[in-house]
Amino acid sequence: MNGLRTLFLSNQREFSPFLSSDQRATGRRLLHRFLKLNGITVALLLENMLILYALRNNVADPLVAVLASFVHLTMPFMLVGKLSVARIGAARTWGLGWFFRYASASLMVLAPFVDRVAPQAAVSAVILVGAFGFALFRSFGTVANTPLVGEVTTRDNRGSFLSGNFLRSYTTHLLTTTTVILVLRSIDEIWVYQLFIGSACLIGFYASTVLARVPESSVPRASARKPLRVAMKNLWTHSRVRRLLFAWSAGLVAFTIVIPFMMMAVKSGYGIPDSTALVMSLILLVGGIAAALINGVIADRVGPRPLLLLYTIGLLMPTLYWAFAPQEPQLVVVGLAFFVAGYCKVGIIVGLNQYFLASVDESDRVGSALFIRVVSGAAAGLAGSVVGGGLLSVFERLGMSGLGIYRTYFGVIAGAIVLLVLMIRRLERLDEWPIRSILGLVMSPRDIQALFVLNRLRERSSGREETRHVQRLGEIASTVSEDVLRERLSSPRLSVRVHALQALGRIDFNPETERAILNQLEHGEFTSAWVAAEILGEHEIRRAIPLLRRSLESADHFLQGKSMVALVRMRDEQSYPLIVSYFTTSDNPRTIIYGANALSRMDGTTHLELILAKALSPGLPESVVDEVLTAAARTAGAGARFYQFLQQYNREMRTGVTELLPDLDQCFFETDAPRVRRESLHEEKPLRLLTRELVAAVARADHPAATALRNVLAAVDEPLPRKAVFCMALIHTVATERERTSGYLVD
Repeated sequence: MNGLRTLFLSNQREFSPFLSSDQRATGRRLLHRFLKLNGITVALLLENMLILYALRNNVADPLVAVLASFVHLTMPFMLVGKLSVARIGAARTWGLGWFFRYASASLMVLAPFVDRVAPQAAVSAVILVGAFGFALFRSFGTVANTPLVGEVTTRDNRGSFLSGNFLRSYTTHLLTTTTVILVLRSIDEIWVYQLFIGSACLIGFYASTVLARVPESSVPRASARKPLRVAMKNLWTHSRVRRLLFAWSAGLVAFTIVIPFMMMAVKSGYGIPDSTALVMSLILLVGGIAAALINGVIADRVGPRPLLLLYTIGLLMPTLYWAFAPQEPQLVVVGLAFFVAGYCKVGIIVGLNQYFLASVDESDRVGSALFIRVVSGAAAGLAGSVVGGGLLSVFERLGMSGLGIYRTYFGVIAGAIVLLVLMIRRLERLDEWPIRSILGLVMSPRDIQALFVLNRLRERSSGREETRHVQRLGEIASTVSEDVLRERLSSPRLSVRVHALQALGRIDFNPETERAILNQLEHGEFTSAWVAAEILGEHEIRRAIPLLRRSLESADHFLQGKSMVALVRMRDEQSYPLIVSYFTTSDNPRTIIYGANALSRMDGTTHLELILAKALSPGLPESVVDEVLTAAARTAGAGARFYQFLQQYNREMRTGVTELLPDLDQCFFETDAPRVRRESLHEEKPLRLLTRELVAAVARADHPAATALRNVLAAVDEPLPRKAVFCMALIHTVATERERTSGYLVD
């Protein structure tokens, strides 16, 4: 007992002016655990379970109706919760409220025992007192909900966190409700209800201790110490928050006048069995889970206001279905209507909370949350009981019955939802996306996939995990990741910066990102500048030309080589002489590889002789020779065919030669074809016969590549490397083919 007193009431707890990132992460983790547990207790104690338990204990229908209204009638008790937050903080107020909430609920377990020794009035009193306390202390603790969530989240993760809360709570709620249905179908005894309630209370006691340990700063206490009249005045004088009050009420009213009456329409309009009705309630939960998943991905990106509008408008779909419902139930369509309703309900709740935390100052959150929740709760309660119930009573008096009552009801409600949408539309715009863009996002699996990765990237992770996530964003290549990828260009880890640049290179980036990539080119020598040079060249960003020219003289040979290629891509002819000079004089393998690539992209076969001569330079690694020869082949339009040959040749010589020789038949082998083929397939022999055939062929040729081939062949006395001979033979063949057909064309 002393431990609980210390946990909930001790004055020794320190409240720092602000929370560290580690403390916020701890708080989110504890709230995640609480929400999972709370989903179980909600399924075992709230709504249908309490009503069924009361009816099993012979509580009269009017008293059951009162029991169902406790959640709204006790909202003013949030004022006491505000006083508690000012004294012991938000976390312990919420935890203390939940502890006494389940202490009150545990009284209801006694009802069947009281029935044995006391009259029915005492049994009803035990259940009503327990249910009233259960609702009362909920209101007491709930005042701390929104301020505490604001404490442990930031603007960047608030929407995903709120959606994740619903996902965890609804998932455990769904699993628990399914279990309850299965158990009650097998054992429909009152002691089973007692067992469920008792289990829920034990879980609730533990959940309250989890809440009490959530870290918080001194801000919620300071906010709660503000007089309520000051909070009300601040709320009313700030148009953004005042409009939020009306929008919050409109959002709650919207699903309050739709969802409960859908369940009534299923039962009273179609008369389906209780088991089927419970399945519809499960579908409602599944819709909420789906909304939590999608909201968790997109909410922080697109902003709460457009989502609120979309979800409120979305309630028109089930509303219009019931307004024109067929006489016979179509359970698949009915299930879809419940799914959409559940989806929209969770979306509205998440959107309202996200908008509140984004628009209300920290110092006003406790009082504003209290006032908004009380007013909106009263509005929802009155809308459900007075407006909804009143309309049904009027329709009954007009002689309507069965499904006809609900068709008329939902026809009226459709008009009411349009008015509620207009109220929500008056919310001030925050940093948000247009609705059309959001619809396009939802219809794009690639963008949704990218947002899933972005949410994981926001979480604190090791450099290796961050690199993996950034690399994955590059594979997805979605523009929605641009801002986050640009932020990663300031990462202290080279691997993160490089992968972020490569990912940005796969999308059409905006001017701000262009400036960031230029900055990497200017300041990233020996690290990431080479990637920036490559991207700027591929996207032909001409603003980069001065920096790329300067990079030609860099001692970073990787940057130098990439800059060569980038400048040629952008046809910066002023830099061509310097590129040619560096290529011909350099002995650095990287400069040679990228220089050959750059020269191959220049005008026609102008530099073919230089490239081939470089490939014959002594001492070059074989892999570098392969790169240079491929560039030479590309110059003459034979790059793809020579690349395929090299792939096969390097893997298995005979296969590569066998596949290449048919390409050469039409231009060679006029004198001694069998001997040339045998020589070509003999790995140890130089290609003397093929070289002789090649010299004779190019001597007769007049295509643009012929001069370069003649000069290279004439300059070498010793036998040429086999790959060089094959490359020049293929170049001559392709050039001849093009000359015979439509004239010589530059690749």
